[in-house]
Amino acid sequence: MKASKIAGKGNDLVLLLEGITFSQANTLRRLMMNEVPVMAIEDVEFKKNNGILYDEMLALRLGLIPLTTDLDSYTLPAECTCKGAGCAKCQVQLTLVAKGPCVVYAKDFKSKDPKVKPVHPDMPITKLLEGQEIELVATAQLGLGKEHAKWSPGLVYYRQKPTLTFTKQIDAEAVGEALKETALDAVTEKGGKLVVDEKKLLLAPSADAYTDVSKDIAVAYSDDEFVFVVESWGQLAPSDIIDAGLSRMQVYLKELEKLAKAL
Repeated sequence: MKASKIAGKGNDLVLLLEGITFSQANTLRRLMMNEVPVMAIEDVEFKKNNGILYDEMLALRLGLIPLTTDLDSYTLPAECTCKGAGCAKCQVQLTLVAKGPCVVYAKDFKSKDPKVKPVHPDMPITKLLEGQEIELVATAQLGLGKEHAKWSPGLVYYRQKPTLTFTKQIDAEAVGEALKETALDAVTEKGGKLVVDEKKLLLAPSADAYTDVSKDIAVAYSDDEFVFVVESWGQLAPSDIIDAGLSRMQVYLKELEKLAKAL
């Protein structure tokens, strides 16, 4: 398999994967979304809460707040030396104390580990009126997306690499003018010829839209080249999601090898 970067900025990364099959691409997608551990709040102990949101509703909102994740310092509870009992190797506590009137934001959390904190500090949690208070202790731990969506590191998807071809009788100038009236920018007319910007074509959500502009434009899709997109929720960088996904694949392959040898 060969991988090359097409585009990448912030929490988004787009790659071109060559020399793989549909099943391999889908395996990578599933591993990255379901098997890459990230931090999320699992337990909440309320000491005070007389706000409008019940404890259960507030706990649900807290669990869905993306938290920055340090995979080097923490391990999954099931794989921890404490065997899931809870310790500093697999859990971290965050406290929240707020008194109204105010809007409570994610940045109001105080974490015992500065490496684990809300990804979006200005995410609103709730609103407190005069005389209303919240005081709680939240416990965050690593988890997997296959267990709950709050532990999903992001959205990962892929599409086949498209290729555009033009018939000999195509009217380049007319097609060029027609394209100017659309948001399609991967094909332009220059000197009476149609020029394809490969990068823009790969980044386009769908190449089929070009065939709607002219019947003299055809699109073909590769069966062993894929545009692979990783959109992180912010807990991990896209590159870290890929590395962690590949690491989990190696673990499963080793387990399969052991089972095969035992037969």
